[in-house]
Amino acid sequence: MKRLLYITLLVGSLAFMSSCGKGFLTDLANNPNQPSQAPLQLILPPVLTGYATQITSGYQSIGNWMGFYSYSGSYSIDANTYTYYLAYTDGDWDFWFGQLKNVNYIEQQAKGKENTEYILSIAKILKAFGYQHLVDSYNEAPYSKAFQGSADFFPAYDKGADIYKESIAQLDSAILSIQDAMANNPNATNPGANDIMFGGNMTDWLAFANTLKLRFLIRQSNVITAADAKAELSKTTSVGYLTADAMVNPGYLNSADKQNPLWNVFGTNPGGTLYSDGFKYRYAGGALVNFFLDYNDDRLFYMYAPPGVDPTMSEYTAVDSTFSDYKASYYGDRDAAVELTNSGGASGVGHGVMKGFDASVPLISAAESYFLQAEAVQRGWMSGDAKDLFQKGITASFEYLGVVNADDAAAAYYANGKVLSDWNATPASRKIEAIVTQKWAASAISDNYEAWTEYRRTGFPGTGILPLTKYPGATRHIPNKYLFPKSEADRNQAAYKAAIAGGNDPQSSKIFWMK
Repeated sequence: MKRLLYITLLVGSLAFMSSCGKGFLTDLANNPNQPSQAPLQLILPPVLTGYATQITSGYQSIGNWMGFYSYSGSYSIDANTYTYYLAYTDGDWDFWFGQLKNVNYIEQQAKGKENTEYILSIAKILKAFGYQHLVDSYNEAPYSKAFQGSADFFPAYDKGADIYKESIAQLDSAILSIQDAMANNPNATNPGANDIMFGGNMTDWLAFANTLKLRFLIRQSNVITAADAKAELSKTTSVGYLTADAMVNPGYLNSADKQNPLWNVFGTNPGGTLYSDGFKYRYAGGALVNFFLDYNDDRLFYMYAPPGVDPTMSEYTAVDSTFSDYKASYYGDRDAAVELTNSGGASGVGHGVMKGFDASVPLISAAESYFLQAEAVQRGWMSGDAKDLFQKGITASFEYLGVVNADDAAAAYYANGKVLSDWNATPASRKIEAIVTQKWAASAISDNYEAWTEYRRTGFPGTGILPLTKYPGATRHIPNKYLFPKSEADRNQAAYKAAIAGGNDPQSSKIFWMK
């Protein structure tokens, strides 16, 4: 009797499960309140935040090399630091690969799925952005074999030129995909508020991608032909380029680890006290301060603050327009730094770049966009008015810093009759120098890395503006590249050895696009 009852119950149970449908057991395994994978658009904010943090605050030492900072005379600085000694730079490598792992996840998960054109295209754009920095730092990196997990724990490195070529192709693909979705798929999922740079405005993403593509091409000015550059630019010229700063803001707050990244270095903690080894550690650099002084450039009053004024004071956001009030020493000039410290101090980072704990962060500035275009036109790579674009780049820099009456101030500046600021006063042989030098000034503190990269490509600003370290007896020059990480030497030995065989000396080895 019991056996008959068990059989009856078993048959009834099976019948019940059958009536629940084919996916009953699978449905039980998927808890809708605890998804097994994050929605792809939710991965976007931390990636953009990470990119913005690294660009803005991750390259402070490069700011010293580029003449934007000089160490305070009240700190004891190691001679190796003043003479461009470069140790392993695992942090930069690990940062970009950590972020690119998330970008790759978005890309792989979005492939082949309906209505994912926008998020997939954004992933391709951000992948190109990250890999450009890796190549520009190390020259080679895992690309085609990267992110394969257990299928390849020890990925080989790809040549920088190959990564550049593939990245440009991916940017073209992203541009076409966004355009097609905008025209033909009203159901394409827009990232909306999760896009903390453009708020889901895909026209802005098109301009960003095309500006990044132009950066890739300009970077190769020494190694590609004008014909090849023209052909690449002609594919997407109609898309246009950035005309406003590409600003990232996840909702910065005045709380620990949630402030604007530059404020988190040079500003005040949530309690209102200056961060140690921040504002009073790196003061203004003599190269940029004296460039501003030589050119009567109003940006000085915003890029830097007068000695003795810091972010804890109400005077910090006031405009002191007396040129003689600003003081700075050159990088490596230890005696001058000490003298300034003893006599009242040097100028510090100003309110034009350090705008507050909740300020947005530029990933690519409008100024850079205009200067890139100006150089492309000047080289004959595309049509346009190089003078107008050059002047727009200067104006955009004045506007970013918050210069009062920025348009008029910029107009007065680029009509001052001086070489490198006034297009008409600059001979044809120095037009590119003028563009790159003004890009150097515009990128100060907000994108130190871009200034270093352009310096390595062109040698501008020249030593008349940006002298090498003034540390006595120094013989090293500003590094050409980063050392491959020690972590790679430890865990990816075959690829590492192959890479260093091509050169791994920061002083003599070069990135593929260098002269």
